[in-house]
Parts: sequence; C-alpha cells; structure tokens
Amino acid sequence: MDQTKAKRRFPWLKLTLGVSLVLNVLVIGMLWGVMTRTSQQGSLLRASVAALPADDRRELRRATGVILRAARDQTAGNTGGSQQMIAALRAEEFDPEAFSDALRQAQDRLLRISDQMHDQLLVKVSEMSPQDRLSYAESLEDRIKHRPWRGGGRERARD
Repeated sequence: MDQTKAKRRFPWLKLTLGVSLVLNVLVIGMLWGVMTRTSQQGSLLRASVAALPADDRRELRRATGVILRAARDQTAGNTGGSQQMIAALRAEEFDPEAFSDALRQAQDRLLRISDQMHDQLLVKVSEMSPQDRLSYAESLEDRIKHRPWRGGGRERARD
C-alpha cells in the first residue's frame, strides 16, 4: 500500500511570507521604539508630535499611516532582502556580507520611513503662523519639562 503525499507546490512560500511578516513587525517595532523611546528627557520626536494641536496631530497620524502602508505594500512585493537573509543563514559557510546587506536593506527602509515622517512634521510646523508656532513652542517646552509620557505626570515632574 503505497500512499504518496501530494507535494506542496510552493514550500518556500510560507517561509517567505513568515520572514516578511517578521521583518515588517521588526520595522514597525523599531519605529514605535523611536517614537516612544525615553531617556532622561524623553523622546523629543514624541514630545514634538504630542505638542501639536489635536487637528494637526490627527493629520500627521493619517500621513504616517499612509507612509507605513506604502512601505508595507512595497515590502510585500519585494522579498529579496528576506530571501537573501535566509540564504545567508542556511549556507554551509556563513557569509556575513550577504547577511549584513540584507540587514542594511531593512535599515535603509526604516530610515526612509523615518525621513518621510520627519518631513511630514517639518511641513506641518512650517505651515504654522508665527503665533501658532509660538503656542506650539510653549506646548513643546511644557511637554519636555514635565515629561507626561514617562508616567510621572505634571505633579511628580515638579517634585
């Protein structure tokens, strides 16, 4: 009784999709980390966005969503970096250059996304009137001084 299993047509497809998903999550995680990173004074980028008026923040959030979706769509069609990384890992003799190139591609993609987000914030602030910029500067200064994103709130930051 010779039963043969049907061969999978594309056994590499699940692996490629899985690696692509992992890379996308990694990129989004790094972006989130950049946006939420806190040091002694907290993330200046996060404070800069949080200090914007609500309508501007909403617009910036929408623009960021467009940037992230475009990056995700671009990655979905191009799995060369992830395939290169997997090939480097599976090779009998590890090729650090090939692995490094794949990582560099992912990092370059992250930097492009970050640059686009930076440009969006710059455009938003450049469009402000002098009075709006003054109000924005005061709001930003308040956020930097009191660091509300660190969980301390205004009262704890003044202690």
